[in-house]
Amino acid sequence: MFRHPLKKTVLTSLWGIVAALTNGCASVHDGRTSAQVVSPRDVLQQNASRYDVCATAALIKHRQLLSVETAQGCASASLLTPDSVFEAASLSKPVFAYAVLKLVQDGTLDLDAPVLNYLPDGYLHQAQPYKQNSKTDEVSDPRIQSITVRMALNHTSGLPNWAGGPLTFEGEPGERWRYSGEAYVLLQRAVEAVTHERLDEFMERQVFRPLGMKNSAFIRQSRLEKHIVAGSTSDGTVMRPFPFRVPVAAFTLYTSAKDYGLFLAALLNDERTLEQIVESPVTVNPKLELGWGLGWGLERKPDDILIWHWGNNPGYRAFVMASTTSGDGYVMLTNSDAGLALAQPLADAVLPQGPHKAFRFHLLREGLSNLLCETFDVCL
Repeated sequence: MFRHPLKKTVLTSLWGIVAALTNGCASVHDGRTSAQVVSPRDVLQQNASRYDVCATAALIKHRQLLSVETAQGCASASLLTPDSVFEAASLSKPVFAYAVLKLVQDGTLDLDAPVLNYLPDGYLHQAQPYKQNSKTDEVSDPRIQSITVRMALNHTSGLPNWAGGPLTFEGEPGERWRYSGEAYVLLQRAVEAVTHERLDEFMERQVFRPLGMKNSAFIRQSRLEKHIVAGSTSDGTVMRPFPFRVPVAAFTLYTSAKDYGLFLAALLNDERTLEQIVESPVTVNPKLELGWGLGWGLERKPDDILIWHWGNNPGYRAFVMASTTSGDGYVMLTNSDAGLALAQPLADAVLPQGPHKAFRFHLLREGLSNLLCETFDVCL
């Protein structure tokens, strides 16, 4: 993540904000823990109304899809249903990672093989991989030869999240955790090379059809149009859609809460794949006991490991979290830039063994809140 240099005067001001907020943050948390317990359905509706957000959520209980809840908190003309389709944004990554692990299990890919083993002609990077005619550059940095399938999945590739121009490295492969959509696109090209299919076709065959995910696709298809909920800004302004016609493993998944719930339930019942995801995590934030597995964030508890991920596309926010021990969890899809505010209250209702330290992770914050959370550990 790019860090902006801070002048001394700015730091002084921020310390003032920190001092003013510290006690208030503690009292708010204390009040929330002592509040009356309400159902996940009520929590979703209350917060959707509070933030003027339309949301759907699939609730998983004991590794089974229990229900799909809808909350009509926005002024959308569309009546929400379990089949309403949203942009899942980066919730695309865990679904793609699941498909990759299936290729590993059948011997098509090797987790510790360099990705370039599957791209003998090298890697042609696209500055905007979601566009047909994106500018390209051939990556010649020799470090790209060291990026393995595992490094791409657990964000230790050394690549940036996104490069607006030619692809350059931010660190050495395998050195440390750096969130990288670029690494997922690199791995996507390897998958397309070994399967001889475009990503959207491969995912339909490998994941969506077998799991019964009838309203999911990695491109905006005409059959989904009647189900798609329009995205909006934080103030409720409906955004003009940008239909993804080119699949990108990192962020172009269109899906419903019901479909993603089916995926999550299938994963929680897949002992072999779950073990691969969590067995060799990399450290993300030791203070918060957060790590990263293969495609998923990991929140460690004394007797549990929770898998989680967030999604952030313009006009849409999404979140998924589940316990690998109890098999309980949820996925939430929203049509608003304000939608992530619904994630923590819902997690507290579905997975009450909190507090969930994942919500103190700075990348779940935006703007000044992101800076305060990362720099001073004040996560509002």
